[in-house]
Amino acid sequence: MRPPVLFVAILWLPGFLAKEGECQPPEEGPSWASEGSPLRVTVSSRGRSASLTLNWDAPGPGGLGRTLRLSRLSPRGSPEGQLLQAHTNASSFEFRDLVPGSRYQLEVTAVRPCGQNASLSLTALTAPSTVQDLKLHGSESPSSLEASWGSAPGGQDGYQLVLCHLESQTVVHNVSTSAGTLSYNFSHLLPGSEYGLEITTWAAHLQAKTSTRQWTAPVPPGQLALRALGTRALRASWYSSGGAAWLHLLLTDLLSGFNLTAGVTRGVSSHTFPCLSPGTPYTLKLSAVAGPHWAVGPSATEWTRPSTPRDLGLAPQPPGLRASWKVGPGAREGYLLRLSGPVDKTLSLGPGALNITFLRPLPSGHYALELRVLAGPYEARAQATAWLGDALAQRPQGSGTELPLDRPEASEEPGSQILPYTEGAPCLLRNVSGAPGVTLVTLHGPGARSQVDTVSALGTASASPTGHTGPPTPQSLEVTGRDSPSTLTIGWAPAAGPREGYRVSWHQEGSQSSPGGLVNLGPDNTSLMLPDLVPGSCYTVSVWTRAGNLSSSIQRARACTLPAPPVSLSLGLAAQPPALRAVWSPPAGGRDGFLLRLYCLRPPALEGQDTLGPEVQTFSWTRLAPGTEFLVWLATLRGPDESSAANATGWTRPLAPALVNVTSEGATQLRASWVHALGGRDGYRVTLYQAGVQVRSSPVGAHVDSASFLALTPGTEYKVEVVTQAGPLRAVAASTAGWTPPVVPAELLVSMQAGSAVVSLAWASGPLGHGACHAQLSGARLLSREQPLALGQARLVLRDLTPGRNLSLTVQCRAGPLQASTHPVLLPVEPDPVEDVQCQPEATRLALVWTVPTGDVDTCLVVAEQLAAGGAAQLIFRANTSGGALLLAPLAPAASYRLSLSVLGRNGLWSRAVSLVCATVPEAWHPPELAAAPQLEPETGMGVLIAQGMFGEEDGQIQWYGVIASTNMSLARPPREAINCTWFDHYYGGRDAYLAVLLSNPFYAGPWAAPTSWPVPVGTDDCGQTRDICNGRLRPGSRYRFSVVAFSRHSPDTLIAFSAFSEPRTSPSWAVPLPVTAGIVASVLALVWLGLLCGRRVKGQRAEKSLCSQELTAYNLRRTHRPIPAHSFQQSFESKSAHACQAFFQEFEELKEVGKEQPRLEAEHPANSTKNRYPHVLPYDHSRVRLALLDGKPHSDYINASFIPGYTHPQEFIATQGPLKKTLADFWRLVWEQQVHVIVMLTVGMENGRVLCEHYWPADSSPVTHGPVTICLLAEQPQDEWTTREFQLHHAAQQQLRRVKQLQFTTWPDHSVPEAPSSLLAFVELAREQARAAVGAGPLLVHCSAGVGRSGTFVALWRLLQQLEEEQVVDAFHAVHMLRLHRPLMIQTPSQYVFLHRCLLSRVLEGPPSSRTAEVAETHSGHWAAPGTPHVAGAPCRPQPIPVRNFARVCAERAADGNAGFLGEHQLLLQALKNEAGSGMPSPRDGCCHERPPSAESGPAGEMLEAWLFPGGPSGRDHVVLTGPAGPAELWELVWEHGACVLVSLCPPDPQEKEFWPTETQPVVTDTVTVRWVADGSAAGWPCTFLHVTHASGKERPVQRLQFPCGEPGQVLPPETLLPFLAAVGRCCPWDTEQPGTLLSHCSKDAAQLGTFLALEQLLQQAGAEGAVDIFTVALQQSQACGLMTPTLEEYIHLYSCLNSALSDGLP
Repeated sequence: MRPPVLFVAILWLPGFLAKEGECQPPEEGPSWASEGSPLRVTVSSRGRSASLTLNWDAPGPGGLGRTLRLSRLSPRGSPEGQLLQAHTNASSFEFRDLVPGSRYQLEVTAVRPCGQNASLSLTALTAPSTVQDLKLHGSESPSSLEASWGSAPGGQDGYQLVLCHLESQTVVHNVSTSAGTLSYNFSHLLPGSEYGLEITTWAAHLQAKTSTRQWTAPVPPGQLALRALGTRALRASWYSSGGAAWLHLLLTDLLSGFNLTAGVTRGVSSHTFPCLSPGTPYTLKLSAVAGPHWAVGPSATEWTRPSTPRDLGLAPQPPGLRASWKVGPGAREGYLLRLSGPVDKTLSLGPGALNITFLRPLPSGHYALELRVLAGPYEARAQATAWLGDALAQRPQGSGTELPLDRPEASEEPGSQILPYTEGAPCLLRNVSGAPGVTLVTLHGPGARSQVDTVSALGTASASPTGHTGPPTPQSLEVTGRDSPSTLTIGWAPAAGPREGYRVSWHQEGSQSSPGGLVNLGPDNTSLMLPDLVPGSCYTVSVWTRAGNLSSSIQRARACTLPAPPVSLSLGLAAQPPALRAVWSPPAGGRDGFLLRLYCLRPPALEGQDTLGPEVQTFSWTRLAPGTEFLVWLATLRGPDESSAANATGWTRPLAPALVNVTSEGATQLRASWVHALGGRDGYRVTLYQAGVQVRSSPVGAHVDSASFLALTPGTEYKVEVVTQAGPLRAVAASTAGWTPPVVPAELLVSMQAGSAVVSLAWASGPLGHGACHAQLSGARLLSREQPLALGQARLVLRDLTPGRNLSLTVQCRAGPLQASTHPVLLPVEPDPVEDVQCQPEATRLALVWTVPTGDVDTCLVVAEQLAAGGAAQLIFRANTSGGALLLAPLAPAASYRLSLSVLGRNGLWSRAVSLVCATVPEAWHPPELAAAPQLEPETGMGVLIAQGMFGEEDGQIQWYGVIASTNMSLARPPREAINCTWFDHYYGGRDAYLAVLLSNPFYAGPWAAPTSWPVPVGTDDCGQTRDICNGRLRPGSRYRFSVVAFSRHSPDTLIAFSAFSEPRTSPSWAVPLPVTAGIVASVLALVWLGLLCGRRVKGQRAEKSLCSQELTAYNLRRTHRPIPAHSFQQSFESKSAHACQAFFQEFEELKEVGKEQPRLEAEHPANSTKNRYPHVLPYDHSRVRLALLDGKPHSDYINASFIPGYTHPQEFIATQGPLKKTLADFWRLVWEQQVHVIVMLTVGMENGRVLCEHYWPADSSPVTHGPVTICLLAEQPQDEWTTREFQLHHAAQQQLRRVKQLQFTTWPDHSVPEAPSSLLAFVELAREQARAAVGAGPLLVHCSAGVGRSGTFVALWRLLQQLEEEQVVDAFHAVHMLRLHRPLMIQTPSQYVFLHRCLLSRVLEGPPSSRTAEVAETHSGHWAAPGTPHVAGAPCRPQPIPVRNFARVCAERAADGNAGFLGEHQLLLQALKNEAGSGMPSPRDGCCHERPPSAESGPAGEMLEAWLFPGGPSGRDHVVLTGPAGPAELWELVWEHGACVLVSLCPPDPQEKEFWPTETQPVVTDTVTVRWVADGSAAGWPCTFLHVTHASGKERPVQRLQFPCGEPGQVLPPETLLPFLAAVGRCCPWDTEQPGTLLSHCSKDAAQLGTFLALEQLLQQAGAEGAVDIFTVALQQSQACGLMTPTLEEYIHLYSCLNSALSDGLP
């Protein structure tokens, strides 16, 4: 008997071993919530400095709440203070009365039943509090302010002081100080300005702010000038008015005391006072004002010009003249009158005079009078003239002067008359009867030149020569010498009477060398100044009058010149001893000595006075105060007189400051302080040097003892030099060195990764400076470990950290003697997971052995769960152990268990769980010796019924069932060799018993309900000439009996059991098929060949019996699966989904063994075993991707990757596993060598604590290198369900660049499926677009974790979508079969196989990819039509909603062939409206139409106001649409009635509609509401008017109005303007309220524009809420509500275009 052919085949059937191990976390593991997700806790301070608020997801069913523990951490990271505990069942909790600005350790424990709690530890920071008692006050200088404050309660890192100049809104100081600083001086400020100070308290990244404001003291202008502008105005001007916020001007009338005030702002330098009183003195006082501060400035006095007198008249009033006038307005000091003519007169009158009479007889002639009005330095003039007629002057009384007669002949005669005349005057002075012989005539008036005529009695006349009378003597002679030391001034009163002039002579007393002098002066001179006299000398001065050759008596006077002051006076330092020394030169002239005084200027004081001899030229002073300015005063003495003084100033040498100290005040600030030296000074100059180069230099006041330098380089040594300044003298203190502290990172962000810590260091902006930095790690029982760090280094990796231990990390930087460090950061190092876990199964127990990881490990938690049918798990064991082995017993035989092992570190952290599935060995199967005969199908069918349990209760261990058919009626039981015979052996070889059918155990427990029996029809297939197992036709008319054979599941002890034969049944008769007939005819000729064949089968099939059996079974069963047409796919899917998807699971079982017989020698080689992530997922040799050998090394070409055929190309895809750490270089070699341009990643890096794929790309912009390829991340764009990245690759050896895109689908769990087909379909479309864009690229690289389950589903979907588009059929079974021939386990689970069909069904229901004709568009219903299906006329199908992800594609399809798709859809719309109108039935509408009758405000006839209310869509916001002419009352009543919060105007502004909108001064008032203007602003960049509507009831409501900028009637709204405008409207409408406000849109002239606006607004809401848009329905509903809104074809296409633009920009 032949050995069993099928026996070895059964041994090779691994059953479900092809299924990848499902690794799920424990139900109640140490780091998992009861719902299977980690604890998520958020902590915030909510802006309060003494509280922390915790929020978390609400506890799941069975949860017992949360236990909270809060402890304050010291600066070194250790707990301190009181431990706070709380327990709550709510989803949030608030800790109050905490210390502000402090770090706290939080431990949140989710309390669950059975003590299976989950804990989470994190640190949080309370917000700091603001500083207390903040004050900002002025200092000694008007350009500085002093800030002081009390320390903020709690902790803080420091303070930031920002001082702003409020008038210009500029920041003038931005200073950071340490936490201990409680005051600060702001210098170099603008006097008289208001400043605002904001102090921010910082604690890490949190802050608290407080502020105050203050004015600097004002500085008044230094000079003030007051100038008269005419008679009624004064103009004040000054310089440098920038030292005050404003100037206060007080003008006082000195006569009346009346005051005028004025105020001017900063920058104004003059002011004019109008409407003043003429001729009045005024005093102006100027004060500088800044806030509450006043500073009195200079003052000035000035007069207004006097007004001119009016009606001045001059009239004769013999014997004189009379002048009169009227006063002008204002005041005056007096009058000055000057009369000129034959007689000159000058008079002064008081201010009240109004006339004057010149009484003295005046000669006849022409007179002119000048009247001057005097007021201070100013005068006003008026003139008048008059003529005085002839008259004889009366003889004046008084004594005469004798005039000698020169013997006139007539005088000898008796009775002669003497007639004297004044020379040049025609009038007779006197008529005198002279005695004979008279020689003298006495005349009146001395000094006159006269002529005397003598007339005798006989009429004889004779004339004497002319002569002079004696001249008068000068009066009141006075000589003074106070103006200059070399001059004397002589003055006298004029002599009475005529004169020719004066003579003046002078002579120096006691001098023989000085001749003196003599001068002649005219008759009108009354003074003389004698220049060039000798100073300090006395002179005798003589003055007399001359007339002809006569002189008056001499008047003499004596006077002395003042002494001359000393010259070349100087005051300087004396060399020995230290003193001040005055030096001068003697002056010219005489002197008796010198008077010397020394003054101290600060404060003013007389230091000493001395009288020196006339020849002394120097004098010295000692023991004066250092650094003080002195003034020397020196005058020359001569008798009682002193000369004017000579002055000189000088300084004593100052002393250098003592104890100069330099301290740091932050990383960029130094403060120099010193102790004042004795004496005085002008001030200090503080200079900062760095490496010998001057960096800063600034002067400070004499009383300042410190200076700060800002914006320095951190970590740098500086030297400070302080110089005392006293006038021109300097005193330098020794230079003092100081360091700015080094800068340290502002924040440390730590990410823990498997024994390593990745630290991100955030440095403050600004220069980093210098310094040496290192990261220091410390911890319990650990010596400090340091790692060098560069300044500005952004990333630090700390490796080889002790697992299970808490470490403290600080970054320290040193520069010179200074050191700075960050706050310690706690690094909780997670313990490593257990290693080398091995499970040794037995029937009722499992022996676990593992390796305990190194580090601070406390215990190991072992959790065991029994896996039940359908994936449910039941916890059966949970224990902690410190060893590395554990025995689990007693357990159920032949049961699967999920084991999870977690390690607890001594720091309280758990390691990631290591999970594995291990099954107990089933107990031995004891089948019956011969099972009962099977039942047959009723009636005449040839089907066998396999009953559950027919081989005993352990039939769950049966893997395969078979049906043996036999025509031998004598057999008592089936022969064992029958299982090696096939239908071919029976039909053509004459064997009477054969294996007709082989099928998987249909009763095996799975996720669906197991049947109680399974019918197996026999003789149903057309097997042709195949020699494989085939359920071929039975011989017609023959009698058959049937037996059931069972094969156990496990090798090597595979058991085979038989049932008894059934009752015989005759097969039906049927026509012999042509192949059978041909076989019978050919059997005679091929007898020898059949013999050879049988021999070959006996010998050859022993080695290949398992392979043959599997291959034949698979091929035979697959022949029953045919491609499914698209129009039948939904029906097929629904039928296979019946009975819990039993048909899908049966198909999947048929595919499980496909391809497994193919060799995998290279993958199984020991050199490559470590390159495989999973040992049961190995690529086949014939389809594996071969890399280029590295230096000829064998097996270096291996990578776990396979070529997968696509729909059009045999190597369209590469499916590979997620890279391991050791295969990262191989992965990128694969990408480079195969010219991959698109990578599809279908997994996340870690899931449920398991690493599914290494992170093989850069985490940031820093490039990484793997092997010869350097990868740089160019772009990353995360989405909700996937992330796209772009890399740049550089090959070191080839020196080439290449760009690669990666598409990562992030919502597909391992061994599971996405939530909905739509997400995966959209992702596939995205990948197809990227693949089409990469022209000439290599295969598409697809990977998940193993590269089979999710990768297989993705590739199969890609391939089947192409088949659906090209052939309109779907053959999923064949596609998966083909994939599994090239890579094992492609589509790994039944759920993935079912999900593949769900995705295909979604695509089929979406409809065909293009609409080629208008007819297709018209009949398009969203479904695939069967080929040849006729279209039913008159029953058009409404277009279906379009998914957002497909909208662009649908637009392109409908725009093809001249917008054929749009045309058909628009015709459907018009037809639907026509059908509704013809039916006479009301159509369903989402909007309520309100038609209002025309009012007085309506437009022309035919135009009517209409309003529609469209109830809220997905947003819940109602939309009111208003069209037609409306009055203000109707518009605003609608706004109030419907609660509109936003008012949109689409029509351009109409000047006639001004009464619609309120202005700043004019509200809109109707019977029910009043609308007021509030402000003009902007909303999202668009102009917006804020209005306030008040109802008659008193209620109020704010409304915003937006005006569309370019709406023109009859034109479509441009999308580039409409879409941003819609976004702005959406932001104005409140979304977060229970009842969102109503939106009211109006357009008085174009309802179509309103329709477009309304439709687009509703469609965007629909897209955001539903992920799909239904343009057809929205347009139909609007058109049904209002026929004016029915879109034209152009408007309908425009609506599609606008929506496409919005969706492309991601607007919803």
